Amino acid sequence: MKALVTGADGFVGQHLIAELLEHGFSVAASALDLPPGRSTLTPEQIASVDWKAADVRDRDALVRLVAAAMPDRIYHLAGFASGALAREFASDAVHINVGGTVNLCEAVVSVREAESDFDPRILVMGSCDAYGDAARDAVPLSEDMSLRPVSAYGLSKAGQELAAHTYRRAYGLRMLVARGFNLVGPGQEPPFVVPEFAMQVARIALGEAEPPVLVGNLDVERDFTDVRDGVRALRLLMELDTPGAAYNVASGHTIRIGTILDWIVDEAGIEVEIEVVPSRVRREELAVVAGDNKRIREDTGWVPQRDAEESVRETYRWLRDRFGRTEQANTVV
Repeated sequence: MKALVTGADGFVGQHLIAELLEHGFSVAASALDLPPGRSTLTPEQIASVDWKAADVRDRDALVRLVAAAMPDRIYHLAGFASGALAREFASDAVHINVGGTVNLCEAVVSVREAESDFDPRILVMGSCDAYGDAARDAVPLSEDMSLRPVSAYGLSKAGQELAAHTYRRAYGLRMLVARGFNLVGPGQEPPFVVPEFAMQVARIALGEAEPPVLVGNLDVERDFTDVRDGVRALRLLMELDTPGAAYNVASGHTIRIGTILDWIVDEAGIEVEIEVVPSRVRREELAVVAGDNKRIREDTGWVPQRDAEESVRETYRWLRDRFGRTEQANTVV
């Protein structure tokens, strides 16, 4: 079985590659950074992957990529994955997330016209941000609820889903959507909230920065799942022949963001000052966001296996160790 992963140099992409290799897949990986410079993959894993450079903004490049790989399964992870960056580059986020999905679908259609038996399953990595204001009406969020995004990132992910379903209906592509909630684990870097806190605390612990730790609203609650549980969910979903379906990848319960910071500070073994910065408090912030994972549990048997607190602590240790190595390498004696 051959899988193609777009956005393979990203946080989730690298963990997904490890998951697929462990389960016997042949993996082709599309990325802009080849091979990934800062990787959670082992050298052996990196060497076993067929790395290919392709930009999702380039339809022709994607046609060549798909034609060369001829995968049985396509995991489409490429694009803007950060709400913070999407706020800064809103039009780029929409263009890349929606346009990149359209280009990938066009590439599959084009290759299928030449190879009539080519009919891969395609998973589009969506986001809970697409639910938006729906979280004000009910928590946990279920897949049957309407998408009412309130951010540029949420808009881009809702549009990405709409593009996927358009090509499913128009061309019969076997599309499904995984709506990811907050994934966390080693390899994740700022501006996501856990590594953002972890990096600030690590720099203070290593004597490279002075307090305080700058934060936004610590009272909001979010649904966290370890990234390794998350990519296992993606693999299991692709075993289902359910085109058009959407699945939440979520733990089903929430953790206060302030508790996340408490775990990181405790892991660092230091005391820190905390300062709330108004610019870090989002205007459209939702108080509580959690996902209903009943559908994925019933259809695949998936449940999270890793403890969220340990995942947060492991993320801190990974960033602390990486930051320490980087600083040491940059020291001139």
